[in-house]
Amino acid sequence: MRTLIASMLALAVSMPAAADTLPEAMAAAVESNPSLAAQRQRLNATREALPQAWAEALPQISVSGSATRTSSELNPGSETWNARAGASQLLFGGGRVLASTRAARAQIRGAVADYDNALQNLLLDVTRAYADVRQTQAVVAARETTVSNLSTLLEYAEAQFEAGVVTRTDVAQSQARLAQARTQLVQAQGSLAAAVQAYQRLVGRPPSGLEAPLPANGLPLDLQSALDAAGRQSPVLRGAIADTELADANVDAAASAGRMRVTLDGSQSINGDFEADTDSRGDSIGVTVSVPIFQGGAVRSRTRQQRANRAAANLDLASAQRSVQESVTNAWTGLASAQAAVISAREQVEAAELAYEGVRLEQETGLRSTVEVLDQEADLLNARIALAQSERDLAVAERQLLAATGSLTVPEGGAAAPSGENIELRGR
Repeated sequence: MRTLIASMLALAVSMPAAADTLPEAMAAAVESNPSLAAQRQRLNATREALPQAWAEALPQISVSGSATRTSSELNPGSETWNARAGASQLLFGGGRVLASTRAARAQIRGAVADYDNALQNLLLDVTRAYADVRQTQAVVAARETTVSNLSTLLEYAEAQFEAGVVTRTDVAQSQARLAQARTQLVQAQGSLAAAVQAYQRLVGRPPSGLEAPLPANGLPLDLQSALDAAGRQSPVLRGAIADTELADANVDAAASAGRMRVTLDGSQSINGDFEADTDSRGDSIGVTVSVPIFQGGAVRSRTRQQRANRAAANLDLASAQRSVQESVTNAWTGLASAQAAVISAREQVEAAELAYEGVRLEQETGLRSTVEVLDQEADLLNARIALAQSERDLAVAERQLLAATGSLTVPEGGAAAPSGENIELRGR
């Protein structure tokens, strides 16, 4: 049993010597987390939709060339060549370019919102992992203290039994409680090892002497302020709004397929014969007007389809507004509950420590039985575990509220977390 405890503890606490803070852990996750990096590349890919939409309104230039050899019974063979350069410019596209540009901008805004939402979720997950490691470390420390206290109580019970003061039952009770405490210590160390691995998966390195997280900055003063902040900056809402803008642009893009298109076309060509060493040139310039007359109802069908998608996007926006309101309200009430729980848990620990010391002294004077001391030790352990849980819940609840309002960022002391609007595009 002791060998197993030692091996699991060594696995859980094999960490570098330097201490980490929550801002440092958040900054490291932003820099190294592969899921966030993948989302960043998706945003970069989506940004290319805008120059692609612009391209249709810009001149289209092409060149081509060919060389041909022909032969027949009457003509033993001839070799000719041809070169052509052409250009076209869209003069009127029925609103297609404008609609495509609006759609591209909406896609980019949606991708930015998706990236910011992924960033918020990552920072919140890092907070949970950070707090989980600290909580499990506190639980392991509390259970180690319990094992130490119960070992002392067992030695005391055995000495009292040898002296004829207590019965064998008191010794057996102490032995049972100590065995149970050792088992629970092993389980706590296993939970610590799992928490360390979850932290390393998100942050990219094992935890090292995690310091207590400072209270979060920028918390709203009241529920209405939190709801107002979420309405302005929640990435969930920004993404839903971008979807409605995209759907509206898609309606115009679908309708534009049934409108007139006007292009200006020009070309220059050169034809020649390799053997005759002669060539001829030709130039052309003109305006092309195309008007769809009948397309089997496809344009109207696609337009109706996009209008239905627009109506669905508006309904999704209303659903997102309700969901964000629910998340902010739950986060606000959760924070209030967590703050009250921490105060209560600290008072509980202070009272349980005082009660335990009193019962131990009373046991030594014969006023308390062994089982009463064991019960009080269990109460003290439960109080310490409850305090560790409440402190973990408070750290998470503060960041949960910030994430719900869309304002969770890396605090001072860590690197600035790049939002979707500020990502630098390389290779341009």
